[in-house]
Amino acid sequence: MLHTDPFALLSDLERQFDRVSQATAARSGWLPAADVIAGEHEIRVIMDAPGVSREDLDIEVRDGALIITGDRKPVDVTGSTAQRIERGWGRWSRTMQLRDHLDSDAITADLTDGVLTVTIPIAEAAKPRRIEISDGARRQLDAA
Repeated sequence: MLHTDPFALLSDLERQFDRVSQATAARSGWLPAADVIAGEHEIRVIMDAPGVSREDLDIEVRDGALIITGDRKPVDVTGSTAQRIERGWGRWSRTMQLRDHLDSDAITADLTDGVLTVTIPIAEAAKPRRIEISDGARRQLDAA
């Protein structure tokens, strides 16, 4: 049976992100915040990535998982003395298992104003569709 309830998907994806992100943040000290939004036709992952360039981002699908990795460089303090460094930096990674009903071949990504949006379409075969009900008498006439 296909699982098409977007709210159930959202809960599954949020749990996956939460579990993996806590381990990554503990190692790197910084992890961009992410929202997972389930719509009728797609799932969007919206991630804050200020100070991360396109060249420092990598998005791939491997073994049924969407993997987003990035690297935010530390502030350059050459010739200065840092009085306070609060903004996190370093390599990070977010991983999300993709369900069968998602179209991993049609994933798109956009980075605008420090916000990364990854759009994962729901496969056409998994979308709800209306089934026409035929008239039994008409079927008998067609068979004759």
